[in-house]
Amino acid sequence: MPVIGAKVSADIKAKFDVIAATRGTTSSRLARRLISEFIEQEIGRTETTDQLGMSVPPGTRFAAKSEQVFVRLEPFYFAELGRLAAERLWHRGTYLGNLFRAHLDLQPALCNSEIDALRQVARQLADMGRNINQIARKANISPDYAHLVSLIDFELVKMLIDLETKAVKDLLQANLRGWGVGNAEA
Repeated sequence: MPVIGAKVSADIKAKFDVIAATRGTTSSRLARRLISEFIEQEIGRTETTDQLGMSVPPGTRFAAKSEQVFVRLEPFYFAELGRLAAERLWHRGTYLGNLFRAHLDLQPALCNSEIDALRQVARQLADMGRNINQIARKANISPDYAHLVSLIDFELVKMLIDLETKAVKDLLQANLRGWGVGNAEA
């Protein structure tokens, strides 16, 4: 049988032994009962509900192995599913899984081209940040470079950052609308 051990001070150990003796048991049996009760209490407490208010047992939300579902579709819908999946370079099952996740989690399900667009925006913002950081570093090193700060049009920088932020929000909202989730905020 596996053993759990914990280091405690001599005073704590003595007090625990006294409590166990007053309950007519050993400290080992009392510790086992406390651990068992704690686990039962935590399992009951960690059961959560999903977005729809349905009970989700702990550990099932992101299980290591996913389940498979078979769906029968009329030929027209099967062809449309294939077309929609091909637009994103996915298999039909991947498309259906992402459709379900988008509706259940109210989160975007991004294809590779959308992820690439987000990476491009992130690179542009990182480049802007690096340039501003280099100018600030030069200005802090020597007063000879202080004039560089006046060369920055901060209103323009703010406008560019706002444009990139809007582009990301628009992309995520368009993604959600594409999944038929119109009320979710991206």
